Amino acid sequence: MKNNFLIYLLLFFGLYACTDDSNDVEMAHFTISAKNVATNELISGGTYQVLNIDNQVVATYTLDKGTVEVTNLPAKNYTIVEVTAPKGYVGEEKQMQYLYFNRNSKDFIFQYIDEETRELPESVKVKFFSTEARQVLGEYNAVRVGEYYWVDQNFNHFVKWGNDFENIFPITQDVLNKYLERIRINPSQFQLQDINNFEKYYGRYYSYPSILYMNKYGVMRDQNNNDIKGWKIPAPEDYRQLFAMSPFNTTNDAPHTRLNERDVRFALSPRPNENPMAYNIADPNGGSVYKTYWFDQKNNTNKYKFNLMPGGARLNGDGPWCNGLGPVHGCYPDGKKGDIYHLFYTAYMAVQLWNDELSVGAVMLHDNVDTKEALSYHLLNVRWCRRLSDIELGYKLYINDAQTDIKKLDMDAPAPTGYKELPHGYVRGFYVQYILNNPGTSITVSDIVHYARNVEDNYTYENRANTDIIF
Repeated sequence: MKNNFLIYLLLFFGLYACTDDSNDVEMAHFTISAKNVATNELISGGTYQVLNIDNQVVATYTLDKGTVEVTNLPAKNYTIVEVTAPKGYVGEEKQMQYLYFNRNSKDFIFQYIDEETRELPESVKVKFFSTEARQVLGEYNAVRVGEYYWVDQNFNHFVKWGNDFENIFPITQDVLNKYLERIRINPSQFQLQDINNFEKYYGRYYSYPSILYMNKYGVMRDQNNNDIKGWKIPAPEDYRQLFAMSPFNTTNDAPHTRLNERDVRFALSPRPNENPMAYNIADPNGGSVYKTYWFDQKNNTNKYKFNLMPGGARLNGDGPWCNGLGPVHGCYPDGKKGDIYHLFYTAYMAVQLWNDELSVGAVMLHDNVDTKEALSYHLLNVRWCRRLSDIELGYKLYINDAQTDIKKLDMDAPAPTGYKELPHGYVRGFYVQYILNNPGTSITVSDIVHYARNVEDNYTYENRANTDIIF
């Protein structure tokens, strides 16, 4: 009996010792930091709480040095919540999730904007990430253009191998040669030393399934590997606002206020040799006439480093196609899926239509600007954009019903009577360029509405008489 008692006693102490050994308890390990989005510098003063799965506060931290390392909590799932932002700063991200089994979730960086200056970086590095494949598909640079960030080149990453994805139609010299012959350029003038340069600088041509795949599974991540809200395939009005950031170019045309394709092309396209594919093909007879004309040494400015390339499109199926050059209007009956269509002269850019994730169209820059909404199944160039949020801008814009006045108000101010929020598009772009960015200007809201209604765009041409539309 005594021996049994000793055994039970030893077992009791053994069990107690095991449960009390803190070395056997796995601990969480992560940092909480606050940074200025413009400088990436740490900001002190913010207060943050750590909540468990029952939303109970288990720890509170004030970032005296802009960051804190957390090592004294058991390894469990937590939510990190902002209680107060650093003084003088505002941010949009109010909470983040810590998943202890996700070894990539160790650093939580709350990013803030200076409330007074609203300073934002002119360019940022972003990663295009697939949530389905759980991998980075491409790394890009984004540039600020007015109230937006835009990727500064056409996408050139692979999406996925599979039926009817763009990967089954690689660009080859033979594909280029066929097109060159049919636009009456000797193929010898466009023989590429490195075919990969074409897809790098012109971008890939994405099929309809590829675009839908990216819309569904694609997200942008920042340098801290955090998802960035708001990145998406553009809508036509996003391109209208971009185009309206192009100044009226008078180095080529007489003074004018009818925005045309040259204004947009000069402002957004690269100058010669800004990339290996940015060059015109000259007259083979030695004349001064270019066989192509997009990369203009005298007039191009590439104002925002947008790097717009005249990539045209590629056919989405077999059948006839026309280029307007040569006999019978340059029409050929033997077009094959994947054939180049309008390279060198036209930029086709994929857009999402009618707020429907399944409706893909194209905005075009050719003889005119063309943002008229139309479905497209061509293989298209793609680049994404992100509208700046109200917090980033620090204001909201409202236009009156007569379209004669625009008010810039604080974010929390109610809309004035008879006014509604100014939508994205030509008017808003012209307002940013000619009024918001130029205090004291003599240009009026009526002037910019007139500019918007007279853009050489099929969309404005067809809707110019409708005074209910805000362009």
